[in-house]
Amino acid sequence: MPDTVAPRRRFRDALVLAAGLAVLFALVFSSLRSKSAVYDEIVHFSAGYSSLRFGEFRFNPDHPPLVARWAAAPLLAMDVRFPADDPAWTMGRPYEVGRRFLYRWNDGDRLLLRGRAMILVLAAALATIVFSWTRALWGFPAAALSLLLTVTSPDVLAHGQLVTTDMGAALFILATVAAFERLTARLTAPRVAIAGLALGAALATKFSAFILFPVLAVLAAVVAFRREPLTVAVGAKSRVLERATAKLAALAAALALLCAIAFACVWAAYGFRFAAAQDPAFEASIPWDRLRPEEQALARAVDVMRDGHVLPEPWLWGFVRFFKHQQGRPSFLLGAHSGEGFWSFFPVSFAVKTPVALLVLLAVAAWLASSGRVRGRADIFLGIPLALYAAASLSRDINIGHRHLLPLYPFLFVAAGRAATWAVAAWPRRAPAAAIALLAAWHVGAALWIHPHYLAYFNELAGGPGRGYRILVDSSLDWGQDLRGLKPYMDAHGIPRVKLSYFGTADPAYYGIACDLLPSYLPLPREVVRTFAPGDVLAISATNLQGVYLEAADRPMMERLRREEPVGSVGHSILIFRPAFAWPGGDAR
Repeated sequence: MPDTVAPRRRFRDALVLAAGLAVLFALVFSSLRSKSAVYDEIVHFSAGYSSLRFGEFRFNPDHPPLVARWAAAPLLAMDVRFPADDPAWTMGRPYEVGRRFLYRWNDGDRLLLRGRAMILVLAAALATIVFSWTRALWGFPAAALSLLLTVTSPDVLAHGQLVTTDMGAALFILATVAAFERLTARLTAPRVAIAGLALGAALATKFSAFILFPVLAVLAAVVAFRREPLTVAVGAKSRVLERATAKLAALAAALALLCAIAFACVWAAYGFRFAAAQDPAFEASIPWDRLRPEEQALARAVDVMRDGHVLPEPWLWGFVRFFKHQQGRPSFLLGAHSGEGFWSFFPVSFAVKTPVALLVLLAVAAWLASSGRVRGRADIFLGIPLALYAAASLSRDINIGHRHLLPLYPFLFVAAGRAATWAVAAWPRRAPAAAIALLAAWHVGAALWIHPHYLAYFNELAGGPGRGYRILVDSSLDWGQDLRGLKPYMDAHGIPRVKLSYFGTADPAYYGIACDLLPSYLPLPREVVRTFAPGDVLAISATNLQGVYLEAADRPMMERLRREEPVGSVGHSILIFRPAFAWPGGDAR
């Protein structure tokens, strides 16, 4: 009698995965259509398109180009205007090019829709890996729970629609570790190739992916010294390695192959060309002397790689900028400002931006691990990446966004999935299953509650999104995404004109917003006014309200406004005020 169990299970797995991805697509797509470009999107998107069309990498070197080029790929089949003789392009001015690309030369929202759809594909790939890896580690119930947590995560839903590097970094870091875990279960040539491609994609997406080198090294060492054997299957031959030294040698060879494949992937991301641009004048303008690393060993290594064309010039350019720009930037946390960052920034952001249901599920999963009910390699391959990435995040002084923790969340979804094994093991007692189901429903409810304003999500511990601007700003809440929603708000409330302080790069005129520009943090110079009268309608981006990047002379205006309660908001990131006082000088209180 034929075995029908396996096909049925595969069909069930495929059906559940398809349902989860359908939820992801529905939530993200209905959200992204209501959001304007966030601060960095115009640069990533225009850089990706220009590199595809002209084969040049003259701006946005801070980020390798893989995800930007992926997002811009659909534009090659469209009628897109990008004049190569524009001065902003020839001089390599990224924000000016990006603004013209979206709002002067083309229909910005039409282009963004295509590019954001490509990022949604990356989010779907991440959800698929979470489901598949959890299925391999703990079985179907755990995989179903992990999938649900992924597709209803406010962080995944927020960044799974933006043309930035954050979703790509989270995807490829997870893919590398998951592929390496499978490789250490059975070392085969295809598994080495998959892990190498994932590592290469991560390094061609974001420089923070360098964390993978210590992660993989530590994982290899731990696996080598564990008691379980390592099976090496190359071609038709298969060997079982028992000794730690033999396992370590095999894994070291595998890591060397991973690095070789990743090296080729980085070159492929730059079209296998060395120079950043074809224009000799632009090449000569790259400030290598100013960017030279202070560490002499690192500086010499960069010189050797550049002189020998070991790696693409724009990748090396971005690499040295990455290390050069690790110093602190202006940041805001819980009403306080700092130019050096806060050691507590990421612990606080994690506590207030993570759904409470996920925090409880992680506590259940930790209890299961500590009680001995769940042991083994899964704890190693989840715990080490989480610990090393968290430690690296805490050591950085750049506190500009909770999004820098995004690569942690896929590992947390996988870890939380093990809570479902408690419900299964305790059956037919129904209390554990009911508790897990209640927590899962709570997590789904959080996604529906904040829809479509996922970037502005704050949990119940923080008092919800309405209180978020008092805790965190910048890309943790306000990244310029709600300018598109301001015009409908004005129409609904009969407001013909506002005074706008906008933190972003989208164009108010593109959305038909009649406004006078108050002091703002904008990448391009604009004429501003510094007065308002009682009863004027002010639309203030939360980041500007907290004065994070404003000039010292403009901060007193915002300080005075912070004493008022906003009368409304657009997406929780643009706050609406009708002050009863004039500025400067007047005060009704």
